[in-house]
Amino acid sequence: MTHSHLIPALVAGLIEGIVEWLPVSSKTMITLYFSLMGIKVQSAYNLGLIANVGSFFAAVYYFRREVWGVLKALGHPFSDEPFARLLRFLFVGTLATGVIGIPLYVSIQSTFGLVGGSIAMIIIGVLLLITAFIARRKEQMMKNAAPATGTEKPVTAVSALVTGAMQGLAALPGISRSGMTITPLLWMGFSGEESIRLSFMLDVLALLGAGVVPVVIGRGGQTAILQFGLGATLIMLLVAAVVSFLAINAVLKLAAKLRTSAVTFVIAVITLLAPIAALVRL
Repeated sequence: MTHSHLIPALVAGLIEGIVEWLPVSSKTMITLYFSLMGIKVQSAYNLGLIANVGSFFAAVYYFRREVWGVLKALGHPFSDEPFARLLRFLFVGTLATGVIGIPLYVSIQSTFGLVGGSIAMIIIGVLLLITAFIARRKEQMMKNAAPATGTEKPVTAVSALVTGAMQGLAALPGISRSGMTITPLLWMGFSGEESIRLSFMLDVLALLGAGVVPVVIGRGGQTAILQFGLGATLIMLLVAAVVSFLAINAVLKLAAKLRTSAVTFVIAVITLLAPIAALVRL
């Protein structure tokens, strides 16, 4: 690992550890940051995905009660017990995420490989604008969401398929995973509290998958790690894990109060303006 990559690794880990739990795309924030540091957009995007593995460990710990309940439910997956229902929701949702997300990832790799960095940044900016719109819609729905009750709306195969498919769309740079999953859950009648819980439970496996897919499919992830350095990548993951452990509880509580749609919109405009200005000068 070169000293030039040490600070970017620390900063990227910090971004992942905090932003992952906000309705803002952490992989996109890392992609933008690494692009500013001179790393090619394609590699920056892959590193943003790989950074998710750091938050995976924090998610497992934070939801350890639910994770343990789901693991025990593997012995009776078709029962009507709450954790068995949650297991089925996670299985179907994760399957739908993979069916949508993996082909999207491959397509993004091909696209970023063909277009220049400026065009790639414009694509990311447009997708950030879409995320800002979705986040704004989610904020409005959260205000009107039904309060949590002792008996929550039961999860079904349909709710799992819809939520998982929407999560798969978050493979696109600029698209927020939590925004894409909480919004349809609210639309389907789940309370705000339950929508957040289901969204982040579904995120546990998605975080691991997001980090593993770039390494095992194609050579995008491997190339990114070689360019950034294995040592720097491991430091990024370690910092992401530690910061996630320390911040997840506070950030999740803060996320319910923040108007992240406005922040995302500003980031989208900045992302769009920089490459457009460069193209105009050309």
